[in-house]
Amino acid sequence: MMTGTIDTVIELPKQVAPEIADDIEKESVFVSPHIERITVMACRSKASVQIKATADIDEVVDKATRYLHVMARQMTGFDIKVFGENKRCDEGEYVTGVNNKLVELGWLHDYGKGQVAYKGPVLKLARLINETAGNLYEEHFNVADGHFPSFIDADTLHKCGYFDSHPNNVTFVGNVVEDFDALEEFRQANSCSEGALLPPSEHIHQDGMCLNPAACFPAYPTLSGQKINEDGHVMSWLGRVFRYESRNICGLDRLYEFNVREIVFVGTDEYVRECRLKSLPLVQQLAETFDLDMKLQTATDPFFATVSAAKKFYQQAQEVKNEILIPVLKADGTKKDLACGSVNLHGNFFGQRFDIAGA
Repeated sequence: MMTGTIDTVIELPKQVAPEIADDIEKESVFVSPHIERITVMACRSKASVQIKATADIDEVVDKATRYLHVMARQMTGFDIKVFGENKRCDEGEYVTGVNNKLVELGWLHDYGKGQVAYKGPVLKLARLINETAGNLYEEHFNVADGHFPSFIDADTLHKCGYFDSHPNNVTFVGNVVEDFDALEEFRQANSCSEGALLPPSEHIHQDGMCLNPAACFPAYPTLSGQKINEDGHVMSWLGRVFRYESRNICGLDRLYEFNVREIVFVGTDEYVRECRLKSLPLVQQLAETFDLDMKLQTATDPFFATVSAAKKFYQQAQEVKNEILIPVLKADGTKKDLACGSVNLHGNFFGQRFDIAGA
């Protein structure tokens, strides 16, 4: 059997900007399971594709070529606007190997699939960040804490436009079909096996439930059909979020499962924009409290390749997304900006989708 990889160089339709080259490499994990890696070459007009030798090379090259062409359509040149910035007081140097050190100390257990368990000072810090943010929201917006489930109906995700924008990040929930023989077959297979044996795909039933990929989504169905008065409506809670990231999962930088302290404003355009402006200084206040280097600036979401150009253009042109960035070190010691939160304007999108109207 042939093993190893075959390297193929594919011409891009044009030279791409450095930030687009980064997007191409990061999102390439969703092109084909037979691709080990796509690397944009130094000239930024060609890409090197490492393909598993056992694959249908022509088929994989065709997919990679189509992917590269749609990603290259993205536009650049928009000015990045900074809405908040903080410089930490601590003069200590940034270090690498933080995850490994936390594991050595017994404060972190990494399951290896984008899931972690933590305790001790790590747990205390996570709780403190959540409580501090929650208290700030309550103080400034008079909002009581809420709770929403981790499961979400696929119809809700469809209404939220998630399948159209991020089909690669969705996790569907399945169970073994309610069939006596299928269940017994599954039980017997695992009764004496050394490892877990999964049921065949035809024995998996999907009932339309997913793991929630964005903390705000479960809130909108609870307001469906309601009329919001001019005073507006605000909700806040700690949400559990699940986003499939394939091979991009990396320690604590990029997890499959994580928490988000959420706050949502619903009301007139004037009310929402006013609340957004009031919330921006709170982000800086949190950075000051925990002594973090931080920037809050305009950004875009990592949309699926075929819709990325159009949706990113809209976000950039309308300046509807502000991202909270903190610097961390890569394994090689170079710095990168890590997105750890965002402040977003959605206009009347969710209001129309969920029949939420003004009084």
